[in-house]
Amino acid sequence: MKILLADDDLVSRRLLEKMLQRSGFEVVCVDNGDEALACLLAPDAPRMGILDWVMPGKDGPSVCNAVRGCTANPYVYLILLTSRESSDDVVMGLESGADDYMIKPCSPDEMKARVRTGQRILQLQDKLVDEAHRDPLTSLPNRAFFVKRLTESVHRSKAREGYHFAVLFVDIDRFKTINDSLGHQAGDELMRGVAQRLLSAVRTEETISRETEHRRRSGRPSDVVARIGGDEFVILLDDFADVKDGVRVAERIQRVLETPFMLDGHEVAITASIGISTSGDSAND
Repeated sequence: MKILLADDDLVSRRLLEKMLQRSGFEVVCVDNGDEALACLLAPDAPRMGILDWVMPGKDGPSVCNAVRGCTANPYVYLILLTSRESSDDVVMGLESGADDYMIKPCSPDEMKARVRTGQRILQLQDKLVDEAHRDPLTSLPNRAFFVKRLTESVHRSKAREGYHFAVLFVDIDRFKTINDSLGHQAGDELMRGVAQRLLSAVRTEETISRETEHRRRSGRPSDVVARIGGDEFVILLDDFADVKDGVRVAERIQRVLETPFMLDGHEVAITASIGISTSGDSAND
């Protein structure tokens, strides 16, 4: 995990940096609040910040407050360092947005324990975000995640000349017949199989992760295959060169679905209907 260490005291900063590095963390050091804020709001920002209260530019509480005001980035765990010991100062620091508060000089063992606690909290938070954006049956992104990504693509198409995207809506034909004849367990197994074949037909990341988020922010294409309910899937083709790409992907999907599925000892052949919409001047939502 990457940690930002912001402290204008060179000796204190070097000691903490070495201690964190020996504990296996990647450490980014700055000596003022303005650089600390810029680092924490960057696309590939550290997930944890250790901030001195008093430093040039913005002070630690101001940095905490500014970070909390930006909801676009993943959550950042913030620890304030200060020589202030009064309960009023502790309250002020925590109300500014800090997650933890340590009195200087810091015990190395206590610092390591508090950092490990913050790391566990971030891991739990990431797990909750991942589950909130995932379809529990197929493990694909769900409708909420897809709508978020689609909205970003619409905004990007208006801000960047030459950027195009397409949306494919995939509906499995006569899926109710399979459920009625073979049962819902077989229907669920079919949906999982269809999901895997759709992923094989589209250039995409299978997981919802910070790596995927970084790929998108860095400008590299990252398509999305999502299940929005029942037998309905949607696909976002990100940043493609030609409108015919959407048709080619649809044809590839039809081919990968041609091979029958084995469901509870039964060979089941399916077909799918696919609708395609491409971005343009009228794409507002």
